[in-house]
Amino acid sequence: MLPSHSGSVSDVMLTTVTEEAAMMDNSGQSDVSKKDLQEECSSPVRKKSLADRRPVGLRLQPLSPSPSDSECLTDSTTKRDVKPLDLGFRNMKHTVKTGLVKREDKVILDDINGDFRAGELTAIMGPSGAGKSTLMDILAGYTTTNVYGKVTVNGRERDIRRFRRQTAYIMQDHNLQPVLTVWEAMHFSANLKIGSELSKTKKLVRIRQILEAIALYEVRKTRTVKLSGGQKKRLAIALELVNNPPIMFFDEPTSGLDSSTSTQCVSILKQLAQEGRTIICTIHQPSALVFRMFDHLYAIAEGKCIYTGSVQNVVPFLMELDLKCPEFHNPSDYLLEISTHDYGMQNDRLVAKSQNGMCCTYRSYKSRNSSQIAAMTKVEQMMSNGLITPVRAPSIGHSSKVPQTPVMELMQLKPKKAGLKISPSKCCKRDDRYPTTFLRQFYIILLRTFLILWRDRSLTAMRVCIHLFVAPIIGLLYFGIGNDGYHTYNNYKYAFFSIMFLMYTAFSSIILVFPLELPIIKREHFNRWYSLKAYYVAMTLADVPVQVVCVFLYTLITYLMTGQPLEIQRFALFTFTCLIVCFVAQSIGLLIGSLFSVKNGAIFGPFFICPFLIFSGFFIHLTDAHPIMHWLFHISFLKYALEGTSLALFGFNRPKMECEKIFCQFVLPEKFMKTVNMNEANYWFILAAMVTIFLFFRVTTYYVMLYRLRNKS
Repeated sequence: MLPSHSGSVSDVMLTTVTEEAAMMDNSGQSDVSKKDLQEECSSPVRKKSLADRRPVGLRLQPLSPSPSDSECLTDSTTKRDVKPLDLGFRNMKHTVKTGLVKREDKVILDDINGDFRAGELTAIMGPSGAGKSTLMDILAGYTTTNVYGKVTVNGRERDIRRFRRQTAYIMQDHNLQPVLTVWEAMHFSANLKIGSELSKTKKLVRIRQILEAIALYEVRKTRTVKLSGGQKKRLAIALELVNNPPIMFFDEPTSGLDSSTSTQCVSILKQLAQEGRTIICTIHQPSALVFRMFDHLYAIAEGKCIYTGSVQNVVPFLMELDLKCPEFHNPSDYLLEISTHDYGMQNDRLVAKSQNGMCCTYRSYKSRNSSQIAAMTKVEQMMSNGLITPVRAPSIGHSSKVPQTPVMELMQLKPKKAGLKISPSKCCKRDDRYPTTFLRQFYIILLRTFLILWRDRSLTAMRVCIHLFVAPIIGLLYFGIGNDGYHTYNNYKYAFFSIMFLMYTAFSSIILVFPLELPIIKREHFNRWYSLKAYYVAMTLADVPVQVVCVFLYTLITYLMTGQPLEIQRFALFTFTCLIVCFVAQSIGLLIGSLFSVKNGAIFGPFFICPFLIFSGFFIHLTDAHPIMHWLFHISFLKYALEGTSLALFGFNRPKMECEKIFCQFVLPEKFMKTVNMNEANYWFILAAMVTIFLFFRVTTYYVMLYRLRNKS
């Protein structure tokens, strides 16, 4: 629950504030005169009452209080934890290429200007396709290509590398790990986003304070997949609040939320701004109550700025252009209707009057406090009546006892205690782009990935069960043929089926899961949680135990049931070759998953695998193919896999096989190897070729992911 108002505040005072808001006309100006307000401030009793009656979300001293109440709005107990940063941009222009045949430049933003100040909640508003999300991406540093103009921070040109560490971008989609609990998600975020400047205890204290402030502490043990839409939105905000960024961007924070939850969400943003942060969000059609909570409105249409100023001055601005807002009409709706030409072609007039964002006349307003006090008082009344879950901006710096969980206790172990040897190398040096070292990032991500695999047992169990189910069937199909010279070709087919089955299961398990993981990686990487290298290495190693178990179970069952030679060396070579096949298939699946969605990947995946299958040497030998296609055999990892498994079963001077029939053509394994053109095959060359193909696809996938992460589309 929110803290209650001071005891000196009477019900009459709250009623007076509400009545003031009710008496305001469309211009947002109150009937209470400036003289009356000054008289109220001059009285010692009333001076205290005016400060105390401010809602909890507005009790912090504004960075730029209006002259009429600068003396009344003081709070000596307020202490900001962030350095205010003002964000500005001049002559911002952005173009994109359109058309398939004739490439043309389409202007998305056209020489717009603006200033977003610390301590203000700024709303970027406009119709669909106006360019508000594009402007947000450029200001956040997400979009950097084909951008012209200047972006400044506190009057100085922005250093994009340093700027990204000082900001957080909460995207429209939640993109949360579904199987982690709220507390675990916050814990991983804190350990990745906060370096050694805070101790472990202080990090845990900060997590609890944030969760208590935004009303998520009671559901801290709930998995994120079971949270409501509003709770997921608040958790997405909380994850980025752990390192206390001075600038925060929100893309459509109220999207998909009902009216009361939207009000609650914007209330949090308002309170975050009042603590000195620069809060910038895009919004489409806010309600009247939500609209009044914004300090600054920046409206764009057709890539140009049609208004910049306070929400209270929207109606006076339009009145000066003979555009009168109808009574009882939301000014934001009226402005959007004008921008979509419902009242004629007015955008050029609006752009000229606002000077495409350069005009600052409408940024100042006299009734800011009375209007926003009324709005925030209404929100707090809704919270106290149970219509909205009570939330507030977290106050960092409070100390309390923090509960421990097994996952947290494991997180507190240093990497060297977890079996990782630390050497004084580059991995132990902290990159100035990220709060923690590469080794620390790798350790935390690896631990989180193991936890996700353990929680999401459906996929892991399904993979193991599929191998356990298919292995006995294949064992019965090729039962006891391993040392029978009459069934040498069938034994060869068993080797080919094994690599095919293991290849497809490994390939499919990645291609169906990884595209769903990519949006989460994109959000976390952009907000500087970790480097892509750390994530990529951790992800590569995390699935190794599961894949090893699946391959070992399949090969052990089938190898014994088919009656292959009981030699540890042959079994080890056969299993290891199958395992390398799975790793290469996973690499191809990662590449396709990085390029396509789940649906498109399922369609194009087999298309990418077919060339490797055709030129595997099983359907047609290398010597029988046209010379122009020979190079395709040499890049097929399935060709090397088939040779490797055949060598394990028939090579290395295997003795003569048994024959219970009248005639067995391939009693001698060497004769069969000559027939399939594998008599000169070398296992170590095969292994080197497969490892090379594996590294090629892994490196290619890394750079594809790097490109995807740097581009929002």
